[in-house]
Amino acid sequence: MNLRVTCYLSNRHPLSPTLRPTHMAGLNRQPHRALRILFVGKDKEMKLLKDLGFSDGEAKVYLQLLSRPQGEMLDKVVTAFTIPTSEAEDSLKSLADKDLVRISRNRVEAVQPRIVVQTMLERRRKLIEAQQAQENSDALALEKMLEPVYWENRMGIRSEDIIEPLRDLADMELHTAQILNNATKEAVIFAETFGWYDKVREALFQAHDRGVKLRILMMASDESTLKRAKELQGIGVQVRRCTEEWYPVRGTLADQEVVFLIWATREREVIRPIYYRPHYTRNAGLIRIFRDAFQKRWEEGNPVET
Repeated sequence: MNLRVTCYLSNRHPLSPTLRPTHMAGLNRQPHRALRILFVGKDKEMKLLKDLGFSDGEAKVYLQLLSRPQGEMLDKVVTAFTIPTSEAEDSLKSLADKDLVRISRNRVEAVQPRIVVQTMLERRRKLIEAQQAQENSDALALEKMLEPVYWENRMGIRSEDIIEPLRDLADMELHTAQILNNATKEAVIFAETFGWYDKVREALFQAHDRGVKLRILMMASDESTLKRAKELQGIGVQVRRCTEEWYPVRGTLADQEVVFLIWATREREVIRPIYYRPHYTRNAGLIRIFRDAFQKRWEEGNPVET
């Protein structure tokens, strides 16, 4: 690196007698040439910084600040680093956003290189993980689209899943509200106490306002259940009580969509009832099974006296 030129440009040492003012005037008239001379000998550092994720401008600003132990005034970063103004401003903002420089009282200084390297490695790791996660998601989606086509054309087999597993009861409630919002003709609900009524109440009322035929079949007849039944009956929803002592299936059918779960234990008999994972389906066969089971118990059910 030409030490004399660098020292002159940084104003840290007196002008060398071997450098005449005419030479420097030439550099001032050619700022891009001056910039190239300034970074001669730092090519390796520049390359490694850019490999780590720095932009060209970020690397230049950081290397300049690195040689200033007291930092530099913000306005001078833009004007004194022989870097185009817009590039210097953008690079400085980006470095600050990434916590690679510190700004205090209108002065900016470089963060310790060890911390900078660790920060950039962590950013790169998260970026790679996010890219891998997206690629895995895209690959799985593509596989699910293409596999059924492959097997159906070769073996006459439809291999797509007929049911979609849901995460938990909260996810089931969310999907129930969604299919109620999609309903245009009919929706039926089979519940024990309908304790999750408040989670879908708005969706039920909106479906009713759209003219969707609603029927609710409940198994319990405690005070809370009767209160829910009374409110539903008040807007014209049909509500009945199932006469069976217990039935393990619960769910909602809205047009051609079903959300359901199967209980492994009776809710009244244990502190924490056990259930199988809830599911969603548009499969016509499963919809028919759920509809038939509901219809049988609806016809056998009794009106809820409120």
